[in-house]
Amino acid sequence: MNFAATIADRLGGKNTILRRLSLAALMIFVFLLQDTGGLFPAPGGVHAMLLVPLTVCIAMFERELAGLFYGLLAGAMLDAFSAHTVCFHGISLTLIGFICGALITYFMRNNLSCALILSAASVFLYNSVYFIIFCASKAPGNAVVFYFRYYFLSVLYTVIFTPLLYFIVRATVKKFSK
Repeated sequence: MNFAATIADRLGGKNTILRRLSLAALMIFVFLLQDTGGLFPAPGGVHAMLLVPLTVCIAMFERELAGLFYGLLAGAMLDAFSAHTVCFHGISLTLIGFICGALITYFMRNNLSCALILSAASVFLYNSVYFIIFCASKAPGNAVVFYFRYYFLSVLYTVIFTPLLYFIVRATVKKFSK
């Protein structure tokens, strides 16, 4: 038996490696789509946070440990290109990936309804905590208006794309299942 086959067997097999690499490539593609200016529509200045529902959907299929690492990957990419949010995205998305994977493993079913609920809750918490930490103190007079005009609408705009991301992740996982 050759060395590559031995490594593949220890990591869960060839299909597991291909599935996880495909999901990582999808995450990088969605990151580029989300963070490249003008590439993804932002109606009225409201941006979709596509990496949050993607992390949720991946965690739903890969469970808590893999969800943790995919959340870390998404957060690290966002932190790498953010000037003032040192480790916020990494910590937040790592927690989201782990918690959503654990919820699916122990309490919830893996279906589109749960994906929508988890994505909506995750994006709402993510945007709200980000706003409180980084934005509310800079414009205290208009903070509520600013929150509802951009951050809350971002939650609604992001959740619209959850079914698409859910079905893409599900198709990827099924393609590489044993």
